[in-house]
Amino acid sequence: MKSLVQVVLLCILCGAANGVPTKVAYTPEIVPTRVEGRITQTTVALEQPRCVFDSIETSCTTCKIWLIVANSTGVARFGQMKNDFLNTSALSYKDAFTGPNGFYFTVKTERNFYVCPPTATPNEILALRVGSEVPCKTPNCNVPLPTGGTFRMKYVLVDPDLTTPNIVAETEYTQVIQLRSATDPNSIDTNPGRRTGGMIVITVILAILLFLLLAMFAAMLAFACCRKFDQPDFSVPQTTSGSLRKYHTHSLHNPSGAIAQKANM
Repeated sequence: MKSLVQVVLLCILCGAANGVPTKVAYTPEIVPTRVEGRITQTTVALEQPRCVFDSIETSCTTCKIWLIVANSTGVARFGQMKNDFLNTSALSYKDAFTGPNGFYFTVKTERNFYVCPPTATPNEILALRVGSEVPCKTPNCNVPLPTGGTFRMKYVLVDPDLTTPNIVAETEYTQVIQLRSATDPNSIDTNPGRRTGGMIVITVILAILLFLLLAMFAAMLAFACCRKFDQPDFSVPQTTSGSLRKYHTHSLHNPSGAIAQKANM
């Protein structure tokens, strides 16, 4: 038993001497389902690697945490290259999926950003949105992912001061992530026969309401026109009884007497 432990320790020391990255028992995961837009056509929301690299190479204050995005070819390709020096700036998104590599480095972050928080907020979700940087201005920018693509992702700890193998530690890969695909407009069936019963009922109700509204409008318009034609052009004077006194002037009823009286004067 003692000899077996010695062999294991010897293998670990040999691996560290040969620059083999430390494997961290952590698998990045997509944020919970209650988060909107966790997987879209061009983006994925991953959980941030909090506390993951806290105990790895604590003396390396310049180490950076990178995210690797890889397709099926890139997973195998990175496994072949990770024990050598990797120029992160050269391994960008521009030729990642058109060249032989099949992976690229993105989202460079200071390791202190992902340290364990002193206190955790209940139900708090800290997400990293992969593919959200628009416009892309740097070689390793967080460019939108190809629509409908299939990818796996992992976090790595990189020491930029090393000229020998510079991948210090790595996590496991995510499960295979399938992005959503856009629907071709030409493939949408617009045949009315394919409509559901609920859609037909709503259409009929809306048609009836529209017909009633037009009928009410036409009735109101006809009523207004009829009232206009029934009214005369000139108003007829109205007579009232009992409200006016009746006057009789002598000059009007006896004009001859009035003239005679005036002559005698």
